[in-house]
Amino acid sequence: MQIKKLMIPAKVVALECLLRRLHESHPKYSEIEADYARFLKGYRGEKAVAYYLNFLPDKKFYLFHSLRLPSGKSHFQMDHLLLTTRFALILECKNFFGTLFFDDSFNQMIRIANEKEEGFQDPISQAKWHQQQLKSFFHSRNISLPTDYFVVISNPSTIVKTNPQNRQALKKVIHGHSLLDKIAEADRMFQTELFDPKEVRNLGKRLLKSHVEEEFDALEKYRLRKSEILTGVRCPQCERIPMIRKNRTWFCSECRTKDKNAHVSAVEDYFHLFGASITNKQFRDFVHLESEDTAKRLLKSLNLPTKGANKGRKYLKP
Repeated sequence: MQIKKLMIPAKVVALECLLRRLHESHPKYSEIEADYARFLKGYRGEKAVAYYLNFLPDKKFYLFHSLRLPSGKSHFQMDHLLLTTRFALILECKNFFGTLFFDDSFNQMIRIANEKEEGFQDPISQAKWHQQQLKSFFHSRNISLPTDYFVVISNPSTIVKTNPQNRQALKKVIHGHSLLDKIAEADRMFQTELFDPKEVRNLGKRLLKSHVEEEFDALEKYRLRKSEILTGVRCPQCERIPMIRKNRTWFCSECRTKDKNAHVSAVEDYFHLFGASITNKQFRDFVHLESEDTAKRLLKSLNLPTKGANKGRKYLKP
């Protein structure tokens, strides 16, 4: 049963918005583009693994995707967490191509692809760290439940290698297509029932309540000024910015497209880039409108939550 569903990460959506509203000639564009591709690749890897998890019996496994829990003054985030009446299982997903070598001498992963050799943080150490954090989380709340983990390589064509002595990598690193078999092995290993179904459902609710969404400020991360962001309504057909407001609709002078609701995606972009609220004036400035009444009517049609009244009214991100 999916308790927390897999969603596109906020940073992926924010970077997609940023790339749409930044000149390709901007000095930070290539860096943002590379980060976007990396984050999107990670999400696709998690999605590929989630496909196999859909085949698990609903009444036996409780699934959490991208669960982010507090740990002291910080947080730790698990790609996938499986919760049962007998154990908890952490899945650390990696979406790499090429050949991966797990080096236990230096606790690193070496990737060879396109005749290039690169070093990465050891995913096994990362998964073990998340396991330790989850144990501490459980202990601080008087929850007694054994934990285990796997590192899941989502790309089936990726070659995984290690030395014969690295028993940990041989045991814990698996391909996605082997995941269900490995979960079945873990299910057979933990035999003691520690919770009844009602108790594990309540634990799931506690975990979900403890989840803290990661905040991502794209402008702050790349040290961008608001003035560097392209404003205006984007054409849904040719993606040109800005469209013109004409005869109660939005008009693109490039491809001649007309769209009454093109401002909706502009408001979404604003929320992803500038914060969780927008005023009438901020909306007018962003979509290039002069009429305060037209702006009010368009904002009202979005049925957004509001705060304040009259000129102090703010329209809030859902």
